[in-house]
Amino acid sequence: MKPTFAGACTLSLLALSITRAFAGGVDAAPVDPPAQTQAASSQDTHADDSDAAKQEKAKKLEVMQVTGSLIPRAQIEGPSPVTTITAKDIDRQGFADTFEALRALPIANGSVQDPQFTGGYTPGAKTISLFGLSPSFTLTLLNGRPMASYPLAYNGNNNITDIANIPVGLIDHIDVLTGGQSSIYGSAAIAGVVNIVLKDHIEGTHVSLRYGDYSDGGGASKRLQVSSGHQWGDFELSGGIQLSKENPIWAYQRSYIDSYDDDPTGKGAVNSRTFLRMAAGDNAHYIDPGAATCAPLSYLYHGSTSYSYRAGSSLGYYCGSPENVSFATLANQSTDANGSLFARYHINDSTELYADMLYSFSNPTYVGGSPFWNQTFYNQASGQYEEWQRIFAPEEVGADATDQHVFTRSYNVSLGVRGSIGSSSWDYDAYYNRSQSNVVRKSTDFLANNGIDNYYLGPQLGTDANGYPIYAPNLDRLYQPLTQAQYNQFTATNRASSMSWTQNETITTNTTSLFTLPAGDVGFAAIVQNSNERFDNRSASPLADEGYFRGVTGSTAAAGKRSQYAFGGEMRVPLLETLTANVSGRYDKYSYAGGGNGKATYKLGLEYRPIDTLLLRGSYATAFRAPDMFYLFSSRSSGYSQSTDYYKCRQQGYNSQTYDNCAQAGTSMLAVSSGNTGLKDITAKSFTYGFVWSTPDNNLSWSVDYNAIRISNEVVTLGNDEILEQEADCRLGTSENGQTAYDINSPTCREVLGEVKRLPSTDPVNPGGVQEVDTYPINVASEYQTGIQSTLNYHLTTASLGSFQFGLDYYDELKHTYQEKTGDPTINYLCCANSDEFKSRVSGTVTWNIGKWSSTLFGIRNGRTWNAIGTEKNIGPWITFNGSVNYKVTPMTSISLVVNNIANKRPPKDITNGNWPYYDEGDYNALGRALYLEVGFDFGK
Repeated sequence: MKPTFAGACTLSLLALSITRAFAGGVDAAPVDPPAQTQAASSQDTHADDSDAAKQEKAKKLEVMQVTGSLIPRAQIEGPSPVTTITAKDIDRQGFADTFEALRALPIANGSVQDPQFTGGYTPGAKTISLFGLSPSFTLTLLNGRPMASYPLAYNGNNNITDIANIPVGLIDHIDVLTGGQSSIYGSAAIAGVVNIVLKDHIEGTHVSLRYGDYSDGGGASKRLQVSSGHQWGDFELSGGIQLSKENPIWAYQRSYIDSYDDDPTGKGAVNSRTFLRMAAGDNAHYIDPGAATCAPLSYLYHGSTSYSYRAGSSLGYYCGSPENVSFATLANQSTDANGSLFARYHINDSTELYADMLYSFSNPTYVGGSPFWNQTFYNQASGQYEEWQRIFAPEEVGADATDQHVFTRSYNVSLGVRGSIGSSSWDYDAYYNRSQSNVVRKSTDFLANNGIDNYYLGPQLGTDANGYPIYAPNLDRLYQPLTQAQYNQFTATNRASSMSWTQNETITTNTTSLFTLPAGDVGFAAIVQNSNERFDNRSASPLADEGYFRGVTGSTAAAGKRSQYAFGGEMRVPLLETLTANVSGRYDKYSYAGGGNGKATYKLGLEYRPIDTLLLRGSYATAFRAPDMFYLFSSRSSGYSQSTDYYKCRQQGYNSQTYDNCAQAGTSMLAVSSGNTGLKDITAKSFTYGFVWSTPDNNLSWSVDYNAIRISNEVVTLGNDEILEQEADCRLGTSENGQTAYDINSPTCREVLGEVKRLPSTDPVNPGGVQEVDTYPINVASEYQTGIQSTLNYHLTTASLGSFQFGLDYYDELKHTYQEKTGDPTINYLCCANSDEFKSRVSGTVTWNIGKWSSTLFGIRNGRTWNAIGTEKNIGPWITFNGSVNYKVTPMTSISLVVNNIANKRPPKDITNGNWPYYDEGDYNALGRALYLEVGFDFGK
């Protein structure tokens, strides 16, 4: 029987002692220590020169700063689970970048939008989801300091930290600390903290060259890494650069998703309506162009355009192609340049000046598909309302016609002084930190200034009584392909700039011996911080608001600033020789125009070591997430998006497997949203307990930890499809699968019905159809999540066969529920159509070192997921393997071969998924097998 969250609090004194035994009980555990280590001399205040005193004094020398604590400590493990990924792990396990390494962690089991989501807001960014929670609930740090949020809004409404531009070649290690950590780090640390630590002390010069390619085509890459360091007396300088270039991967380069003909449902492919003329209104139907009209167009889309038919009411014949979907990218084309510089000046033995700098530039380019045009109007020549539509083939306009460029420049700078205070046991660190990210998004938009409307429809002859434009078009033009020269006449550059920055002044001080108790010294630390941040987001040119770029969909605009101050403290108290308590607390106060929030958080942790090789650990913590800048300061922004009127479609008898045949599927609807400065903090409570155990020689270690997180006041801004699905549920009284009943008078139903504005029933084109969907963010939702994570490591050294290292990591999500408003049904995120995450994940690695050879095999098993219609959990599991072999040619030269996804495993097949690309892009990818060859040179180590 699993403990309830309330019961967890009752168990905390006992369970908290049990959790952390796995690493904290073993000072010399086989884990690479964090890079931010420092020697701290503990002065023995008693004049006792006995051998016992000297031995005790020696024990206090080996302390280090670890992620999750302000107090240096001798043990790597503490009251909360920490996973460390070293630079060697990233290389050996075959990861191409920081995102891949973090995404492969079993605890990163949530669905995320990556560059496959070319129709989203952030295809140029990458992020992860811990415990299946929102990516915004994970705090990302660089060298222990906050990073600026990505200027573009994730999913149109969230601020995230982009990890796409963290150069993997400059990383020393990454610590991932799970559970609530706001009492140390402040906002956003609800699911956990990711601390990316760069190499700040480099001896000699290191150069590596890497070339990679994908066996299924596309994605060829080149990478150069150079790092070096030197010391001149009291001055030390280290740094590095990484230059890389990657080609795109196109959907047409993957044979199993290059066409609608690949639909696995067996219902048959339905061609895209690349040439469509449709009568609108009460007698809606496709106007048959005739096979002879489509025949001259057959060369388009690689010779796949044909006379096509869609069965269903209001449908019929048209000219179409099954392959237009394949002209979208799965991985970005990009050129990246990154550089780091670390300067240290030792004023004396106890004081150091330092400067840390990282600069990154990237220009990811992606393509979301072919250019698209449609218009609904009154045709004076035919005397009826009509809709015309064109999807333009690359043979007409070129393959790069819809390139989206995202030029990203970011930097992180820290300037500070640190050291010890006199001959005391006190240390301090005072620094200024600034992080900024600038994004310029550029695209070629051919729906500019109504040029394409004039070409196809001629001059506008007025507007009818219902508000529709009147034209007398030349029908021959609709079925004539464009030339690239014509296309270029209608285009203009849609350019928009966005920016975000955060800066803070911080002072921390700590001592490992504030005073002495019978069981040992009490550690103490304090922090004072003043911060400012600014956010200016615009995903499209301001001209889009004026209708100049009619093709803009889903645009966002927001701008605002806020200030914050915080202070906090931490104590490490040895209650007994075998029992230590960790207590931390922090107060954060935010101020901004129109509002402000103040929040106090705390954390209680226990570490119990009944024997030297066993640590029982646990923690209870409160945490919070300050309202996202986009949620606060979004201006009224609007755009047209393709959505489905589920209410009207379900009324006509359609369902998720047949929506494509509904006339109201994939229609253009206006979406409008705005910010809310009255939002409150999102709050959370987290609880962990478990153990860490090791053999006396540290060759075998095992940890198991249970976690529970309850989130309240969660902010909700529903998307068009979600609102329309809920509107249909409310109007019809039940969900599509019949598993959930809805009351039209419930709080959610009343809210949703007010967000959907419908045309009058007398509208001649779309009677009763959706005119506009309005929404804004509010604090209403609650979320609850529990799970178990475990790590097993074993090291074996042999006399003749070299050494072996074995690692096994596992995560099983036990519960994940969500309730939008009090009184609404509780949604089970691990069940049915609600689930979009892996309930379980396990990864394993084996490394063999012998002589000049080193080889690693890494595998990950992603557990089964639910099918697209939510009736069975029968998709997968998805198991992939990476491998690497390294040979030391000379003491200064090495060569490596790395293979990612050795078996070239495709996403698992889902015979119920009729939506291209026929797999869940948040969980799987179609990139396939990648091979990399790398040569490294080391000089003057």
